[in-house]
Amino acid sequence: MGASASTSLTSKLSNEGENQRIKYASSTMQGCCIKKEDALAVELDLDALKNTSFFGVYDGHGGAEVAMYCARRFHIMLREDKDYFNKLPNAIISVYSRLDDDLQRSNEWRESLYPRGNGDCFQFLSANLWPSAELPETTNYVAPLRKGSTACVVIIRGNHIIVGNLGDSRCVLSENGQAFNLSIDHKPNIQPERLRIERAGGRVLSERVPFVGPGKKIRYRCGVARIEGRFGLSRAIGDFQFKQNKDMPPSQQIVTCVPDVHLVNITDKTEFLVIASDGVWSQMSSKEVVDFVRKELNSMTNLRAICEKLLDRCLLSKDNVTAILVQFKPRAAVAPNLSGIEEPGIKKEIDDDSEELPLSHHPQE
Repeated sequence: MGASASTSLTSKLSNEGENQRIKYASSTMQGCCIKKEDALAVELDLDALKNTSFFGVYDGHGGAEVAMYCARRFHIMLREDKDYFNKLPNAIISVYSRLDDDLQRSNEWRESLYPRGNGDCFQFLSANLWPSAELPETTNYVAPLRKGSTACVVIIRGNHIIVGNLGDSRCVLSENGQAFNLSIDHKPNIQPERLRIERAGGRVLSERVPFVGPGKKIRYRCGVARIEGRFGLSRAIGDFQFKQNKDMPPSQQIVTCVPDVHLVNITDKTEFLVIASDGVWSQMSSKEVVDFVRKELNSMTNLRAICEKLLDRCLLSKDNVTAILVQFKPRAAVAPNLSGIEEPGIKKEIDDDSEELPLSHHPQE
């Protein structure tokens, strides 16, 4: 790999900002990967009341378009949802379903990414390192069978942090240096996910990985678990090759678009959040990331520099790497409760370097 190519792969698109309660920085880079498929979105003040902040990380596969569409539309659809003010978790779940419906219905979602003669859109796409593309014909539309995206979104409102997630992007909370997973990596080998997959007629197959055992004999161990041996996620937007059973609701498909929704309170112990694609989590555990950020915060206050340094630590992932760092300012917990949330808080899961965390909230049809 030449110097110019290496520089291109490690080039980062970074941003930062703050309001009365929080500061944030975001950064994304292609990394040692053939193409850029990650996307992100940040809205410090999602509505005119200025009490709601939105952060989203979207990791595409099979192409960048589904992640692009999620990054463009999720927060807008959330703000327009009928339950946005009074039943925010319901609104979050609804948006995941509506995004999936958009992809299945027609080619309009893709056309919205490439409007003819829109210079601003071209600037938006190129600035986020997304390639241009020729639009396919809209006749005989077929929903993307092997294209899709994860979606990990975080909404901060009042004294609440609400996390909606599907796929293996992840949100981690630091409270006095302790790492809490606020989302679950949706992998086919997790027991509740595997049970759903098998009930829907799918199979979870693991690679056979050879290794040299006692007596220099070749042995085999189970490798990565995948649906039908080829797909490593159990929940995603898109990927309609695994959503073709018309007799089953979305929550019972082999791959579902129904997210987990986790809710926690902001307290005086709440320090920061890290929302990142699996390019980070494949290289560092939740606790390692929290320890890294806390150490950097002790020596510098520049969140943007910390975020970029975190991405550099994960270059060996051979994947796109995207992260958003959200820091809570002192006394962030004193704001009035305006969350529009009726259900109780959900217990946080302490990071123990284990992939198989129990599901703490699994919405059903």
